[in-house]
Amino acid sequence: MSTATAITPSITATTVPGHLRLRTLPTRFPGLFLVFEMSVFNYMDKFVKSYNGGYWEYIELSNGGFYMSLSSDKSFDLEVDSNGFEGSMSSDAASLVVNLFVYCQLANQHELDYLIEGFHALREFACLHPEANLILAAID
Repeated sequence: MSTATAITPSITATTVPGHLRLRTLPTRFPGLFLVFEMSVFNYMDKFVKSYNGGYWEYIELSNGGFYMSLSSDKSFDLEVDSNGFEGSMSSDAASLVVNLFVYCQLANQHELDYLIEGFHALREFACLHPEANLILAAID
């Protein structure tokens, strides 16, 4: 009898260093970088009643993905009216949710391949996150 071992793919997340931050959004979202950034803030404000701003890290993923992550040790209660989701999650998980919503919205509006690819790369990473079940329920 043989046993098969499931291999879980690994995606590494790296914080963009401060000296590279200014060019990160314009490079990743040409012509839409301000829209992307403001949409992340707006979705967080919409989904998290207790959100009142904060410092956002830029995170690059080894699979080519990217997201903005709110730097906080707090957990947040999210309410997504469009699908009825209500739940509490870490700031990183909440950040993944809002970034996925932004990618989806912008991809639908602009039909740009890099936004569609960015959504799928980020969703792949979100599926490996410790709070994957909550994240996927929130974006369903």
